[in-house]
This record gives sequence, structure tokens and C-alpha cells, in this order.
Amino acid sequence: MAKRVTINDVAQAAGVSRQTVTRAINDMGEINEQTKQRVLEACQRLGYRPSRFARNLVVRKKTRAMGYLVASFRNPYFTEIAGDLLNAAAERGWHVVMASTETEDEASALDMLSGQVDVFMGHFMQDDDDLIKACRGIPLVMLERAGSLPGMHSVEVDIREGVREAIEALRGKGARRIGMIDSAYSLRTSPTYVSSPRRGYFEEFAGTGSAEMVVVGEESMAGGGQAFAKLVGAHPDTDAVLVFNDLMAIGAVQASHALGIDVPGKVRICGIDGLTLGEAVHPTLTTISIDRHALVSNALDLADALATADFGELPPMRRTVRPHILWRESA
Repeated sequence: MAKRVTINDVAQAAGVSRQTVTRAINDMGEINEQTKQRVLEACQRLGYRPSRFARNLVVRKKTRAMGYLVASFRNPYFTEIAGDLLNAAAERGWHVVMASTETEDEASALDMLSGQVDVFMGHFMQDDDDLIKACRGIPLVMLERAGSLPGMHSVEVDIREGVREAIEALRGKGARRIGMIDSAYSLRTSPTYVSSPRRGYFEEFAGTGSAEMVVVGEESMAGGGQAFAKLVGAHPDTDAVLVFNDLMAIGAVQASHALGIDVPGKVRICGIDGLTLGEAVHPTLTTISIDRHALVSNALDLADALATADFGELPPMRRTVRPHILWRESA
């Protein structure tokens, strides 16, 4: 099946910007007749058909559109970020189009959105080279990850500092045998487990012997509960557990009830994310809380800067959000 022709293909063929193509095909003015004719000829030659969505945007004069890729609607962390983004983006005049990489690969999702948006945003998994190719010249704002190539801008979260602070605080509360539950996400696409950066931070600050105190679980409540049972079964002297994310940590708290383990009396449990859902479990979940509002606000600042530059190439912009420990009952 032939690949769908996008506005970026037309822009490249005509030697103009995406915005110039939009002006030409919608007869918006601010473009000379010779350039307009060159764009229209490129459209005809390539067989480009503007999407109905894109035409509606022009009619409504919503010239700033963002493509937001959601890693998983099943994980409340991503849905909470999506909700915050939709509200904040609307206030700034951005139209947001969403796609989930849970049902199709990133490259396909980016291609599907490419003819409709001016900038991409989201949590991306592809390596930088493949990702920038998939973006087809559209700039992107990466959440919780830094990029190394032109066109990649990022808002990172200093999880390393959050893990350091959490382990130091747990030790201050008397914990001496700290374990960790890491994500088995890599096993979805590979037979080999690849440790997460969060595990690396844990081993860095937990020190000698910490590697043997790590178990791996599926990113779900059930997966967190099963991993917790495995950890305390193998190491009965475990008195604190850092969990890859809040969803798994909630599962660990639930498993502690079934196992008759007092939390936080015998084992302290700390998640990572700062989910509102952590308030619904008993005991309520202590977590390394990521400031979602700061994450979204900084990301939209970068998107606004790109819009001001007419979505042209800018030097990579990077910002960092620092998490904080949200102390609840579980630790």
C-alpha cells in the first residue's frame, strides 16, 4: 500500500514551509502567486489531499495544533497528564489531537498525525534517530526524556534526585534493608529484561548489595503485588520497598494485606508518580511525586516558543522539573 502523502512531503517538494503550503491550498493570502502555483502543482503531482480535520482547523482559524502521543490510557499517570494538558492547552489556544501508542507503534501514530499538527508532544520510546525520521520535520517536545538531535526539545524530570531523597529519608526513618520493584516493560517486546533508569538510581544510592534486592514485575497492580510477594519471600528482612511506579506500589500495598504484613510497621512502601489514586488505598501511598502541572506548563512554554518561531528549527530547548516526596501513610 502506498504511503499517504503528507503536507510535509508537499512542503519539501515545493521548497517551502508547512505554513506556506497551508496558506496556498486555503487561499489565505500572504503568499505570492508564483509560490502559490508551485505549491498547488506539487500537491497535484504528489496526489496530496488535505485532511478534513485540517480544513476544519482553517475554517475555525485554529492555526496551532498539537499531536499528543499517550503511552497508555490504562495507566492513570498518563491519563492524568493528558487531562492537565488538555485544560492548559485550551487556555493557550492550542488544539490537541491524541493518539495512543498502546494500539499502534509510534512511527504509525506520528505518521497518522503528521498532516494535522504543528508540533508533537509525549513520552516516546524510539531511539532518537528513528524518532526524528518518523516526525518528518515536525518539531517535538519530549516529556521525561532528553533528545540529542535538532528538532528535539524536552522537559525532563529529575527522578534521580527524587530517588536519592527518598532512600535517604527512608533510612532516616530506620529502614536498613531496602528493596526495589522494577518494571518488566522491556519484556513486552524482547525476551531480555532491560533494567530501567530508576533501578540504576536505586542501586546507586542504596549501595552495596542492593542489586540482589531488586525484583521485576508487570506494570500493573497485579504485577506490583506479585513482585512484592516475591521480594519479601526471598528477603524476609526487607523493611522498605521503592516501587517503579504508583500503580505497582498500590498493588504492593494490597498484597501486604493478603500476606499479613504491616505497612508501614514492618515494611515501608514508596511509589513514584504522585497519583491521586494513591489516596484511595489503605494505608495511603507515599510517593516520589512528579509535579504534573509544572511538567505540562513547561512543555507548553516550549510549544509556544516553537509557534513564535513559526515552527522553524530552533536550538534544542531543555527544562527540568524536580519531584518531591509526598508523605502519606505507607512510609
